[in-house]
This record gives sequence, C-alpha cells and structure tokens, in this order.
Amino acid sequence: MIAGGAGTGKTLLGLHFLTSGAAQGEPGVIVTFQENPTQMREIVRSSFGWDLAHLERQGLLAYLYTSPVEIQPDIHATRVRQAVEQIGARRVLIDSIKDIEIATPDKVRFKDYIYSMVNYFKTRGITIILTNEIPELFGDFQLSEYGVSFIADNVILLRYVEVGGMMEHAISIMKVRGSRHSREIRRFEITKSGIRLGGTFEGMSGILTGTPSMNHHSRSAHLPLRSRYVYDALRQVGLATAEKLAQVTGLSANDVRCEFQHLQKRGLVEAGSDEQGIEFFELRF
Repeated sequence: MIAGGAGTGKTLLGLHFLTSGAAQGEPGVIVTFQENPTQMREIVRSSFGWDLAHLERQGLLAYLYTSPVEIQPDIHATRVRQAVEQIGARRVLIDSIKDIEIATPDKVRFKDYIYSMVNYFKTRGITIILTNEIPELFGDFQLSEYGVSFIADNVILLRYVEVGGMMEHAISIMKVRGSRHSREIRRFEITKSGIRLGGTFEGMSGILTGTPSMNHHSRSAHLPLRSRYVYDALRQVGLATAEKLAQVTGLSANDVRCEFQHLQKRGLVEAGSDEQGIEFFELRF
C-alpha cells in the first residue's frame, strides 16, 4: 500500500513500479478509476517522457479503467483477474482503493473484496500495489479505514512537509511484514524524469506531522565557523544588534552583518527593527 495525501505522488510511484517491471520483461496492469487511458498516456508522456502506449503494444502493459460511479465490486474483480491473466502480468497497480470504498456501501464487503483481491495475487506470485488517499495533509492521520492497511504486507507513506516556508515531500516505510527495513524519513522530489529520492531531514523532528521542528544544535553543526559564532551568539542573547553580536563573538559589526546574510539565506535567522528604527537580529525558529 502507498498511502498519502492528494498530489503526493502515489500514482507516480506506482507507475515507476510498473514501468521498471516492463523494462525487465515483467508485464503489468494499471487499474484506475480517475483517469481514462487517453488522459493517463498523455499526462505521463508529456510530464515524464514515458511511452505507455508503446508498452501496451509490446504486451507489457494493460490498462483497465472503470468510472467510479459504475463500480460493482464482484464484476470488477473478475475484470481485473481477466486483464492480469490475459497478458501474464507480474505487477498490478490499483489506483485507488478509496474509489472502491466509496462505491461499496457495505464496508465489510469492501474489506472482504480487498482481502480476496490481495490474496488472489499473492498466491500466484504477483505483486500488487494499492494506493490510498489520506485526507489529512498535516497533523494526525489514519493510514486506512476499516483495517485495510493490515491486509498489506508493506506500507509506504508519502507526506507533505513544510520547511522554511516551502512545501517538500517526505517518504517513509511504515511496515514490511516479516523483514527489517529502514526507519529513515527521506525527502523526495517529483522531477521531469519521475521521483528522485533525496536525503533525510537532518536535525528535524516531527516530520510526519507535516510541520517539523528543528534542533538548534543540529542546525549549526555544519555551518562555517564564523557563521556558527553568530548563530550560537543569537541563541544565547536572543534579540541583538550587530554591535551586540560583535561584542559576544569578537567579530566586527560588518563581519557580523556579512555572516548574518549567509544565515538568512539558509532560512535560520531574520532581521527586524524597533520603534526607533534600530536594526536587530533574531533566530527564525
């Protein structure tokens, strides 16, 4: 299961999985309820340069689209299995189970549908990815309703994170059944070639809340020496003028202003002025 808010890259990550499989000669099936084949092919081609139509012609990809208002779970399950068997698929993307949930008023039946679908593929050695939308963009969240996340052997979480007034993406592995896995929370970018994995959110905590806090010591650890003097001095004295910081650090007031500009570019400090127009500096967080 890939869980995350709207626009976090769930479908894109699933398409990475299918196209990578196709490159290795493993056919795949896209099961979707939101974008018809023409839309999907054009969006993926223009945005990321992937030719899904070419993979379809090669028999490495099949596309099964059903309007969300026309889903009948039992009939739909049969159509999915037929599509998989027709091309001998080894990978399947169902995007998303939220649409199936909405179309199935009986939630016990919905859970049974997902369980039987996953079990069918698992017993045949076919890997299935289920995407699931989390309504909450920030703060507390629930991976899935009705215990569906328990059915998945592996759960990947995608989240929005606000850092320094900018929106970033975070990815983490919440669960891998029967195996050890990385506990890191990493950045990722959505680029013209797809998803690009980045490093960890060093020196931050509370990433999964979407509004992380930063550890002051970690923030200054990799600064140049003189910038660190100014940063640590601000931690000690709070609001301060360049002249005050010069006294604390032993640097000149001009040097302090120069280092402050570097810190400001990193989003660590900010400037202000009092009622008399005297400029002062302070930490941003």
